[in-house]
Amino acid sequence: MHALYRTFAARALARRTLVLRSGSTIRHQSTYKQPATGVNPAYDEALKVIEAYSSKKAREAEAAAAELKLAQDSGADSAALGLLQQKWFDLAVESRINDGEVLWNARQGNYDLSQPVYQHLKREAWRGRPLEILMQRLLQMYVLPDMLDPRVVGTPESQLHISLGGQPAIEPGSAVDPADARAPPAVELVTFDETPRLHTLAMLDLDAPCEAEQTFREQFHWIVSNLSFSLGASKADVASGSELLAYVPPHPAHGTPAHRYVVVALEQGDGGQSRIDGAEVSRDMTMREFVAEHGLRVAGISFFRAAWNESVDEVYRDVLGQPAPRYGPMPTPSKHIGPDGREINKYANY
Repeated sequence: MHALYRTFAARALARRTLVLRSGSTIRHQSTYKQPATGVNPAYDEALKVIEAYSSKKAREAEAAAAELKLAQDSGADSAALGLLQQKWFDLAVESRINDGEVLWNARQGNYDLSQPVYQHLKREAWRGRPLEILMQRLLQMYVLPDMLDPRVVGTPESQLHISLGGQPAIEPGSAVDPADARAPPAVELVTFDETPRLHTLAMLDLDAPCEAEQTFREQFHWIVSNLSFSLGASKADVASGSELLAYVPPHPAHGTPAHRYVVVALEQGDGGQSRIDGAEVSRDMTMREFVAEHGLRVAGISFFRAAWNESVDEVYRDVLGQPAPRYGPMPTPSKHIGPDGREINKYANY
């Protein structure tokens, strides 16, 4: 292997060390076992073909790495460097995409995201069934367009995971016990991008009752800005951000349908390089207003549902400091009941 290619490998190893130290998901030791050779001649011949192809692509990746390094040293523009970087990345993926151990580890969810081939496979896994389920539920449960126009949101580029009460990540749209969300959720945003970018994390209720207007409206429960996410730092470090709105636990009122609680990672302006400090926000603003005012873009999104139980009354008492409301259906008008609420005498004339 050429010295330059070893340099890229060293950088990959450094990034891997960063991943392990940043608190992101730690890759487990591979459990792959190489099938025995010398048993099936066809299998042995197939291995030779795969190894020859992989070696060829590895040599091309080395050449692409050298070309990229030369362009960097000569001060090439960012567009040209981006194309060369993508060329090297694609060849590095091709050189290992048919490796049995790599494919085995990917099927087990055991990704080493310091290596291009695992980055590619994890991105493709996300763009498959998980993304399809997410978009299906966002639309079927009217999270979109109730919160934002689906045409504005498009397809989320990053995979957002929500964990409540120390439990595993929940499926989008899952029904949860409000007591499990008494503390802020743990959020992981897999961005598939090595460049650190600043994001704003927001959680809101799309179904907060509004008595004045006799309808439901949005209500923000939590906003934290200036959170940095990258391929090597996917878990939200809330302490490092700027909390614009303190966390309020979900409190779906008695008598209301199940509420939809949405957690959104919004990339901040200038490609995630602009900060948001000291912004004036309100729990009663809408997501459309917030996104438009600060030039934000949806990077990742997920949500869960919660309905009233007895633990909700504790939130009203201990956190909000107010009596727990009770809602119910409007009484059905009856021709036998007068304006004073008393039964009409059949001989009276109203």
